[in-house]
Amino acid sequence: MLLVSCLSVVTGMAFDFLTPLGVAAGVLYALFVLTAFWWQHTKTSFVFAAVATCLIGAGYWYINDIRVDLVIVQLNRALSIFVIWAAAFIIYAQKKMALSREVSEGNLQAVLASALDGIITIRDDGIVESYNAACGKMFGFTAEEVIGHNIKMLMPEPYQREHDTYLSNYRRTGIRKIIGIGREVRGQRRDGSTFPIDLSVTEVSTSGQRLFCGVVRDISKHKEAEQEREEMIQKLSRSNRDLDQFAYMASHDLKAPLRVIDNVSGWLEEDLADVMDPESAENLQLMRNRVARMERLLDDLLAYARIGQGEDVRYDQKIVGNKLIEEALLLTDVPEGFVINVDRKFAEIELHRMPLMQIFSNLLNNAVKHHDREDGTVTVSVQEEEGRYLFSVCDDGPGIDARFHGEVFEMFKRLKPRDRIEGSGLGLAIIEKLTQQFGEDISLRSAEGAGSTFSFRWPINQPDKSVVKEVAHRYLPG
Repeated sequence: MLLVSCLSVVTGMAFDFLTPLGVAAGVLYALFVLTAFWWQHTKTSFVFAAVATCLIGAGYWYINDIRVDLVIVQLNRALSIFVIWAAAFIIYAQKKMALSREVSEGNLQAVLASALDGIITIRDDGIVESYNAACGKMFGFTAEEVIGHNIKMLMPEPYQREHDTYLSNYRRTGIRKIIGIGREVRGQRRDGSTFPIDLSVTEVSTSGQRLFCGVVRDISKHKEAEQEREEMIQKLSRSNRDLDQFAYMASHDLKAPLRVIDNVSGWLEEDLADVMDPESAENLQLMRNRVARMERLLDDLLAYARIGQGEDVRYDQKIVGNKLIEEALLLTDVPEGFVINVDRKFAEIELHRMPLMQIFSNLLNNAVKHHDREDGTVTVSVQEEEGRYLFSVCDDGPGIDARFHGEVFEMFKRLKPRDRIEGSGLGLAIIEKLTQQFGEDISLRSAEGAGSTFSFRWPINQPDKSVVKEVAHRYLPG
């Protein structure tokens, strides 16, 4: 190409001397500028145009034997310069567009090559036009093995047999079965094995040709995880059913002998009241207390096991907030010296009776039972925030060391000996499980010697048919 450019310049100069009008030289100089199209740099045409302009000017100034009208010579040479620069700008614009197209194609190829999902384009006759690297990893075929062949090679039966029919039906009727919709199908690897894929297809038109672009995602691991999850759910369901049955049977089967022990010990206490020494009477009473404690533990275990296991019609009942707190206090043994302050806002809201009455009853009972004085104060408050209620039960008791905040919600966890505080140790565990049924939580803010505040959030619009299932009809706070 350099030789052609040089010949154009030399020939143009020769014609400039032979034909002073400059027409032939101008044509050759234009040819010289046109050769810049094959040079790599985009601005080469401007350099060539500048060289040609200089040569045209030089021919005009140094050729003295001009026997024609000077105006015609000047007009011809000006026209030659105009044509030369017009050609230069056209070549520059074309090279810029070609470079831009090349960069765009390179970027597109880079994106296709780095895409995590497989991307395939096919013609309307099923022949593959493009096939990216992710497809190669997925199917095991190289791009060279797939491009130019029918897409059916990546499909198992019956998709392979029916694919051409799908395409022909779509060309004939325009009815879409997968295009623009997406579906789960199966692909076939090079070794003949099949695997599940998520396929979405879009239709594009380019240069008058209809193409189909498919995005393919291998969902084998997703399906395996789904299968494992289903199996785990079935195992957990069986385990929960077994545990529920065990809890129900244990509570009922164990209660029968406990009632017998309680009844017999009561009869003995009555029959031997006149002859029983104080120590024996104390031991008998201790035994009856232990029986009562065991019954409370069984009741609480059954209540905990039943959460989430069946509908409770009491979840549909609504009541004014302050009435609900009053009913919760009726289930709480509040000493005469205690003051219970209830936020006035409770009189302005309506709440579902269950399971909030259980929760408040338990929290109030704990605040009183674990207090270190007989003249304590307990405050129950409510405020609205982001479509939920924030309830708090605050006491001025001994408080709880920060080290034990996470432990108080554990089953059977007690911070004081059973001989000092009666209960099963299940009360807060039941509350936590109830709040979690509604996707909420309960928290503790306390410090040793500074009282305790239990706060929990609750949806303002609790469903009439609660997702929380049956809780034991009788709940003795733990």
